[in-house]
Formats: sequence, structure tokens, C-alpha cells
Amino acid sequence: MPAELRPVIGLVTIGQSPRVDIVPEMAAVIGPDVEVREAGALDGLSRAEIAALAPTGDDEILVTRLGNGTAVFLGKQKIVGHVETRIAALERGGATLTALLCTGAFPPLRATRALIQPQPVLLGTLRGMRWPGRLGVLTPSVPHVPQTEARWRRDGFDPVVIPLSPYEHEDAAALARVAAALRQAEAGLVVLDCMGFNRKTRDELRALTGAPVLLANLLVARVVAELCGA
Repeated sequence: MPAELRPVIGLVTIGQSPRVDIVPEMAAVIGPDVEVREAGALDGLSRAEIAALAPTGDDEILVTRLGNGTAVFLGKQKIVGHVETRIAALERGGATLTALLCTGAFPPLRATRALIQPQPVLLGTLRGMRWPGRLGVLTPSVPHVPQTEARWRRDGFDPVVIPLSPYEHEDAAALARVAAALRQAEAGLVVLDCMGFNRKTRDELRALTGAPVLLANLLVARVVAELCGA
């Protein structure tokens, strides 16, 4: 398809762009007939400015990736304005559809065109399913566990929540421990509740647990592809 005829979609990370760890896998699902443009809420910010966005008080903890590959913790309320600024910039640049690259439970974000927020997409998908046993949820850090468990319980699920960072070097032993905990809890379906997880982790976890595993970023990519007619 000629470049000028391709749909333009924007992907907004709460960290720094480009997200070389996840966007190539998403783009492969979306397909070559769609132009993908990225923007990051932390793009262009200094270390001091990023540090000022750390979670405080009872603000929800988010974790994301910087351009150098390191992880950083952010407060959700502090990052909303930066995310909306990036959405607006992508829309001005021609994006007719934008997707947020974070599974945190954000309020409705300001946008003038179509916008995908992963958490309600993920929630809606699970509400349309049934499975034996409990819902297994992987969350990206130990500090995330209480808030993640509380959120899924508020949404009507009985989750077993286990921390596993998608931003550290792959650790086969850690993944094996996670899989053992999921099997012990009799998880019948597993959700990777962070956009930073990848296809390889999904496939390995499925093999270790024998349970279906839902990867949030590829679910969003499939929704984007459908909306773009790809």
C-alpha cells in the first residue's frame, strides 16, 4: 500500500520511546499496511524531572522502561498530563488511532480521535471468558502486588498475583518459580498484567503451567489491526 494511503496509529508509552522491547512484536501483528509512530511520556525529560514523577503517598505505582533499558517507577497521577500531551501531539501529526502502552487503571484520557486504553480492553476480554480454577496475574514488581490484587478483586476476580519483572535479564529459575506458584494456586488462566512482557515469556509460561496465557500488548495489537482493517 502506498505510504500516503496507510493508516497512521500512535503508540504512547509512559516511559521513553522507542520501545524496542515490545513495539516490533506489536507491529508484526498490526501488519505492514499500517504506519506505527511512537511517543513517550518521559521523552526529553531530565533525570531530575523523571525523579520528580516517582510515586508518593497513595498514588498507584507504575513501572516502565527508559531508553537505556533501565526500569523506573512512576506515580500514575503524576504521569497523566504527560501522556495526554503525547496523545495530542500524535493526533496533530496525523494519527487517527492511538493506543496507550500501559495496563494501569487510568481514568478516561483526553483524546480527539479513537484511543485504546489496555486495562478496560483486558478486563472486557476476561469478562467474556470462563476457565477452571483461579486467575493467575503476573505483575511487574513486589510493590505492585497489593494494588494489583486489590484492583482485580474490585473487578470481581479471585486472583493469585505473582511478581515478575519484564525489565530484568531473563531468569529461567525465576520463571520456573512463578510457574510452580501458579500451578500450586490452580490458576486456569494467566494474564501478563504489564505491557513490558513479551511473546517469549508468554510461550515459556504456557509450556510450564499448561494454562492459557494472555499477553496484554499483543491483545492490544490485535485490536489495533482490526480497527485499521489490517
